[in-house]
Amino acid sequence: MRGLIFILTISICCCLSSIYAQNNAGEFALEIMKPKVGLNVGPYRGRTQQTDGLFNQGVAGFAQVYFPFQWVVDYRNNFSDSATIKNEYNNRLFLIRPSALFHFVDNGSYAMGIGLQFSFLITHQFYIEYQAATIYMEAPKTAAPDLRSGFNLHHFISVSKPISKQLSLSLGYTHISNAFLVSAKGSNQDIITIGGKCNF
Repeated sequence: MRGLIFILTISICCCLSSIYAQNNAGEFALEIMKPKVGLNVGPYRGRTQQTDGLFNQGVAGFAQVYFPFQWVVDYRNNFSDSATIKNEYNNRLFLIRPSALFHFVDNGSYAMGIGLQFSFLITHQFYIEYQAATIYMEAPKTAAPDLRSGFNLHHFISVSKPISKQLSLSLGYTHISNAFLVSAKGSNQDIITIGGKCNF
């Protein structure tokens, strides 16, 4: 009798574990999306010895044009709603999105590049995002020593929240540096940004 009870208990536990595993099974997928653009603007500061200080040295920002596809991770049963777009993230747990970006500074400098943005769901539709991009900077001589022409790395971290089906708002921090990719002299700038993204 005890053996039968033990076997039944083990069987029930295995069944429950199997059901739980099926309900929590994850899936990695490629989704085709509608066009999406973003804009992030705010005050900046240089990071060289001559200019390191407060974020009151001017205004800079960057625009993003997202590619029409993204890689996502979510619970398997949530992919049944792929045809219904709730907001920019569609409530996915994790997203990887490529984008082209155009960076601009009020001193006449500008840059263009391509990057990948990683978005992680924190709680209640709040996402923490990190974007890494490679850009080519064109800077006038007056932008030195903070900005110099050449290849640079463009890092952007933000907290974002969709407020409607078409619009998301974010607060972020951007850092540009050449990371000694080409030479010891390169760009070095920080920006605090307020931004938004629009889905078409």
